[in-house]
Order: sequence, then C-alpha cells, then structure tokens
Amino acid sequence: QISAMNNTFDEDCNNLNVNAERLDMRNYTIKFRCIHGESDHDDGNGKEKQQEETTSSTTMSSTGATFSSNSSLKSQASSPLHELLTIIVTTSPIKSNPSTEVLERTFDTFSYAGIEFCYNCPKIIICDGCRIKQDESAVVTNKHANTKQRLRSGIATSKQAENYELFKIALRKLCDDAGSGVVLHGDDKKSLSPFRNTRVVELDERHGYGFALRHALRHEVSTPYVCVIQHDRTFMRHTPIQSVVQSMTNSNGCIKYVGMNMRSNLTYRDTFTTKYGSSSLNELLGMVLKPPELALDSSVFGPNGTSVKQMLEAQSHNKALQKNLKSLAQTYLVTVQSTSNSSNSTTSTTTDAASEEDGREKDTTHQLSLTPTLFWYDNTHVCETSHYRDFIFNPAYKMVAKGGFVEDKLSPAIIRSVERLGLREGHSKFGCYILDDHSGYFFTGHLDGGSYMTTAEKKQLISGEARFNKK
Repeated sequence: QISAMNNTFDEDCNNLNVNAERLDMRNYTIKFRCIHGESDHDDGNGKEKQQEETTSSTTMSSTGATFSSNSSLKSQASSPLHELLTIIVTTSPIKSNPSTEVLERTFDTFSYAGIEFCYNCPKIIICDGCRIKQDESAVVTNKHANTKQRLRSGIATSKQAENYELFKIALRKLCDDAGSGVVLHGDDKKSLSPFRNTRVVELDERHGYGFALRHALRHEVSTPYVCVIQHDRTFMRHTPIQSVVQSMTNSNGCIKYVGMNMRSNLTYRDTFTTKYGSSSLNELLGMVLKPPELALDSSVFGPNGTSVKQMLEAQSHNKALQKNLKSLAQTYLVTVQSTSNSSNSTTSTTTDAASEEDGREKDTTHQLSLTPTLFWYDNTHVCETSHYRDFIFNPAYKMVAKGGFVEDKLSPAIIRSVERLGLREGHSKFGCYILDDHSGYFFTGHLDGGSYMTTAEKKQLISGEARFNKK
C-alpha cells in the first residue's frame, strides 16, 4: 500500500511538473504575442527592446492580423485555398540579374499545384537586401572566393547591386501587369499570369533567408498557412497542395509542416535507417501518417499516374535526364522507403450500389504518406503560420540565426529534442513531415539560381563557341 501511494504521489508530481511547464509556456506565448512594434533588426539571440505590453487573449501578428487557433482551423477545411494559404517566395541577388528568368520559370510551374494555388492565392516575393563589396579586387574570406558564394552570403559588387535593383523594377512590372482578383472556375486561364495577386516586398538591408522569411511572416501574412518557396525551387509534376492543407487543417495541430519531397530526400526512410538503425526505423514507421485527405485519384498519383507521365513528358527534350529519372524510379522500388510502404497496401478499389449492378467500378484511390523527418528542409513546404511565427522564430529558443537558413540551426534542435524526450514526443512539438506518393519520382526540383545561365547567355555562349570553332 505504501509503495502504491508513493507511485501515485510520483505520478501526481510528474503531472504537476508537466502542467506547470505548459502553463509557463502559455504565459510566455501570451506575453510574446502582446508585444507591439517589435523590431526585425534584432541579432537573433533573443535581445528585444523594452516595450509597452497590453493584455489580449487573441493571437496577433505584429501588424495586428489575427490567426485562427487549431480548434477553429478545422472548421475552415471547406474554405477556398486562397483564404487559407499565402505563398512566400524568397529571393536575393544572383548573377543572372537583372533578368527575371529564374523567377518566371519557377512561377510557371505553379500550375502543377492547382489553378487556385497558381492564380488566386496571395503571393509575396520577399527581396532580401545585400551588402556591397567596396574593394572588388579583394577576397573577403576563402568562403567568399567565388561569385556564387559571395552572393549566397549577401555580398555583391556595385555592378551586381545595380543589376539587382533593375531586377526588382522588372519584377514589380511583372506583378503589376499580372493584375489581381479571384479567378473563377469557368474563367479563361490562357491569358492569365502566375504572377497574379503577387506583391513585391523589399528589405533595406541584408537579413539572410531565415530572417527575411520571418519579416514576411510577421508583417505580410494573414492566412493560417504559408507555402514557402525559394526563388529557384520548381514543381516538377502535379502536387496536391490543397489536399495537404486540408490534411493539416483536420489534424488538430499534429501536422505542422509538410515538405514536398525532392531528389535528396526521396528515400528519407533509408537515410534515417542508416543513421539510427532498424529498431528506430520501426518506431518511425509507427509514426507515418496516411490522412484520408491524401487518399487521392490513382490515375493521377502513384507509379502509374499522369503526374509521373507529366514529369517525364516535360523533360522530353532532355533524353539523358529522362533516363536518369526512370533509373532513379527503378532503384526506388528496392529501397526501405518503398518496401516499408508496400506492406500496407496504398491502393484501394471501392464500388457503390449503382456500379455493382452493371459491374463498373469507381475510380481507385492511391494513399499518399507523410513520413516524420528530423530535418527541417528549406525546400518547398507548407507550414502553419502560427507555428513558424510563434515557435520556430520565438527569440527565446534561438533556433534560427540572422543571416542563415532556417534548416541550419533548427534541424539540430529537432534532433536534440528527440534525444532528450524520445522520438515520438521529441518530434511532436515540431510536427514536420515529408510528402511521398511512392511513385519513385519527386515533386520538386532545383534550378540552382547561383549558377543559372539565362537563355540569352546560353545562346551567346553557343554562338561564341561556334565562331571559335570556325577559326
């Protein structure tokens, strides 16, 4: 009896500690949300100016925009996508400036994510600032020895800075000419530009990817979800963004981030197994989610879907790339990512009363999966706005450094959380997953803006080589 009483007492103490910790976090969050006029120019170490605080029970951004809590998010599942999602595209100086070709190619792939995503969702292009290198002959450090690395770190020559200004002028014209307003289902889409409903936001000084994104989240977004895209990250095939948002809305806050898979994380479960072993993999597989919202038409998704055919047809001009993609898909079939999923059938066929009478079957569905990830990929992803703004960018946690990428410091923070609390509990507070339709093909690609050559530059290069060969 004494032993039982001690155990009960220990459990009560643990519950009190957990509740106290939650209460402390709640108090901090309320305090954080009630601060007005917060500066975007802090050093990333949680230092903030002393400012007047007010009492409020409403979640607010620094501009006063209100965001729905998880309980009310579920009721918004039937809302049109443009009321739920804002697209944030980040850009900075690259050597192809003043050309807007990189962004144009990226925006041209938005139609793969759906008409609503492409034309109706509000879009923000956040243009980071840059530092001008005064002595153009001097090397700042070995890290900045070439143009690509310097620009990646926000260091531009005076000529590159001038080209970047011309790029932003051309970009504003693209967006202004595209117009705004909601496009209805029956409207003609041929004359529409994917830059429709897009605003350009310029930052006066260098922030880096992470803090530039933070600025957009704090000052420019009023929807409960954001889709974050880097200027050179493209959609490669049909991608179910709307279904992803619906699954997040109905998850009661369990799914906070969904990354669209790319070539490097197409077989994430294999990467995880190599690092942490088969026993940890079994626990990870127990955390894989298969939301009903992602049971989609098998004629579109999966190895035999039109989404894959769409991707291969788009590369018909590049036979070598087509061959590589098919080879990668064949290799995928024997990976842990594929075999661990095939044990639980992803395709189902259902019939209704009418179809049973004449032997017809309804369309089959293919189940897409969400694999938990311990790495927060900056590649194209959908995330809860409040999760980003109030947790990831919470200055008390110091999970993002000024001048750097979000994934650089945040990913190690996720791993430390898992090491301390265990895989399931440590991961749950971040709630990050990777989308896969188990076709062996990835959803997003990379133009590599740092090394990108415009069509005009390629023609000039080919022309120069031809003249050289004649000589």
